[in-house]
Amino acid sequence: MASRKLSPLRLAIILLIGGACIFAADWYRRSKRPTPAPAEVQKEGIERVRAILEKVTASEFGQSERGKTLSATIRRFMERGRLIFTAAISPQALYRREFLGYDALYVKTMEIGGRLVLRDDEIMAEGVFHEAVHAVRGGSERASIEEECDGFAAGLAAGAAVTGTQLPDLLLIDGKPIADFVQKAYPRNPRSPDYQPVGETREWLLRRAGLMRPPH
Repeated sequence: MASRKLSPLRLAIILLIGGACIFAADWYRRSKRPTPAPAEVQKEGIERVRAILEKVTASEFGQSERGKTLSATIRRFMERGRLIFTAAISPQALYRREFLGYDALYVKTMEIGGRLVLRDDEIMAEGVFHEAVHAVRGGSERASIEEECDGFAAGLAAGAAVTGTQLPDLLLIDGKPIADFVQKAYPRNPRSPDYQPVGETREWLLRRAGLMRPPH
């Protein structure tokens, strides 16, 4: 049977409907963006992140390929005005990518006594470097267990660089290996046998996060 060609009118209607759907989806995502903190909080936050990046850059972690890649990613968000401080998120930081490509790295502020205040530098460093991993890896809706471990490992390294402390070979959160923490916190997240951490080998991540240990 010969295929029927679409008339110009029908084609125009289909394109119009498709465009309207894309516009509606984009508008919805925009409406869900976290509300930015006031300008003076944004300014103070950016200055604090710049100081954090200076400390990280001076560290062994900051001089590694991994540290340089993640620091450069954070700086790009700052240059584009996409490093945004907000009280409207739950985690320490959040990378968010929208349908048409708009992305931003949000950093949490706390409301105390009716005013917004920033977290301390160690916590802020942990949050932004963790989310920088997700930004480098594209920000999928549900990251793999390996990617989450990669994010927490990067955050711990940045926090240690800020405080000048030494990390153990097996990285811990609340006294437990990163892998144990992540698998409990994200039980529905998939494993990814092909995941490659930012600036390191897969074997490095498995060892430092405790993913090579038998499950408990």
